[in-house]
Amino acid sequence: MVETLVLVTFAAALVIGIVAGIPLLAILIGGFFLFAGYGLYRGNSVRSVLSMAGEGLRTIGSVLMLFVIIGMLTASWRAAGTIPAITCWSTRLVSPPTLVLLSFVLCAMMSFITGSSFAAAATTGVICVTIGTAMHVNPALLGGAVMSGCFFGDRCSPLSSAAALVATLTRTQVLDNVKRMFRSAFIPVALCLVLYAVLGVSQASPIALPDFESLFAHTFDLSWYVFLPIAIVLVLSLLKVSVKKTMLASLACALVLCVTVQHIPLAQIPYMLAFGFSTHNEAIARMVNGGGIVSMLDIVLIVGVASTYSGIFEGTGLLLGLRDYVNKVARNFTPFVSVLATSIATCTIACDQVVALMLTSQLCDQTERDGSALALDLENSAAIIPALIPWSTSCIGIIAFLGLPTSSVLFTFLCWLIPLWTLALSAWEHRHPEFVDTAFARAMGLDARDDVRRFHPDHTSSLPLRPAA
Repeated sequence: MVETLVLVTFAAALVIGIVAGIPLLAILIGGFFLFAGYGLYRGNSVRSVLSMAGEGLRTIGSVLMLFVIIGMLTASWRAAGTIPAITCWSTRLVSPPTLVLLSFVLCAMMSFITGSSFAAAATTGVICVTIGTAMHVNPALLGGAVMSGCFFGDRCSPLSSAAALVATLTRTQVLDNVKRMFRSAFIPVALCLVLYAVLGVSQASPIALPDFESLFAHTFDLSWYVFLPIAIVLVLSLLKVSVKKTMLASLACALVLCVTVQHIPLAQIPYMLAFGFSTHNEAIARMVNGGGIVSMLDIVLIVGVASTYSGIFEGTGLLLGLRDYVNKVARNFTPFVSVLATSIATCTIACDQVVALMLTSQLCDQTERDGSALALDLENSAAIIPALIPWSTSCIGIIAFLGLPTSSVLFTFLCWLIPLWTLALSAWEHRHPEFVDTAFARAMGLDARDDVRRFHPDHTSSLPLRPAA
């Protein structure tokens, strides 16, 4: 009873605070005191509760460092002429009506190559938003297309840390999961292509584009070698070098270009990395200014506070009482219904993709009788729903450093369609159990491992439970 009251209070505070315009950081700090208070109520000492919170903070240390690197990287790419040069080249291929669609496709390709939504957003995403700003494309629609593309690879790339985590939690193979994820996303991706194509054409402004090359040439050297920072990202990603090392290598290359090619004084580099790039050329300032560590400060604070929740949850067992209810929902409806509902709750409360995946896996470890089925459920829910939660690290990180409006989540169609499409398949299979044996089901990534008949009273007694994770 107390656990339910605590969770409902936090959820209500989130909704009321956001509607009232209270800063998210303030709401999350209030949530920290609420959960810490629950820990004290359970008999833990103040020191013990703080230790739990610290443990949660330590789990996302690498994510916080990645935010800092991204801030420096986006500033250095602007100053090195990389983003201006790519913008000039890209505008020869795109137009206002096609930019939204191509932004989705290009970000999806980059996220699949790098396996990271943040890497895709910090590279291709920055370029697409820069071009969109110049073309006066609807920022919310463009932001939704960029985020959809970024989360395509974050969900199903063999290099994705989320995919690796899901495989570990469910004791399955990454490549097998990836194959199923690709097939299960076919219809949602096709619908995204249609939606972004239609909306991009209908909302594009019929404006005459400026001569970007002439505008940028007054400030930057746009020779071929300014493309090297992004070439490094592509090559090292294909070689399966970690995202952090890849970004640091690209950062180092960009800084060399800043000093040797763009002739930025060495003494100005630290200030630029901290506060972002800024040009006195007002004609291009709106397109190229930005980046820097300071631009990521709010994100780091929000993510840091939110990360303390997971440690308190684990130390106090706040969410464990939900497991019986989750299993009951799985048997009365479908396993995916319970996983989806749990994912929404954990993504809303935990505010982080990794934490949400771990909590959902713990709570739903007995809903499916096969690890592969649970892996598919997790990838179609907890892995991408954080993109739709404005206060989650996955969402706010991309929105903040790309300067997108929060309303972009409404147009992040891929992250809406995958859970809804999976829910529709799950409901159909619940009514027609033989569906998993059809060719269409196999084309959509389903097979005997997803057979809901395993939950029928006549069948479950003969099937051993999957070991708890």
